[in-house]
Amino acid sequence: MSDALTGQTVELLQQMIRNRCVNDGTVMSGQERRNSDTLRSYLEGSGLDIEVYEPAHAPGRASLVARIEGRDPKAPTLC
Repeated sequence: MSDALTGQTVELLQQMIRNRCVNDGTVMSGQERRNSDTLRSYLEGSGLDIEVYEPAHAPGRASLVARIEGRDPKAPTLC
């Protein structure tokens, strides 16, 4: 991994840690929306299809899905 990419990765992870998205087991904990917003900003312009899902019963508990269009229909799916 290049030094530039390593630096970007460290900065991204530091920001995600600062976002303090901690799940304590309650419905309203987590606030994953902060990390999904951080990741969306990081991935914008990458050509990925990005969607954010947030359950109506739990505002702030968002999940980000980024899709990479493949060319091989037999290739395995990444999760």
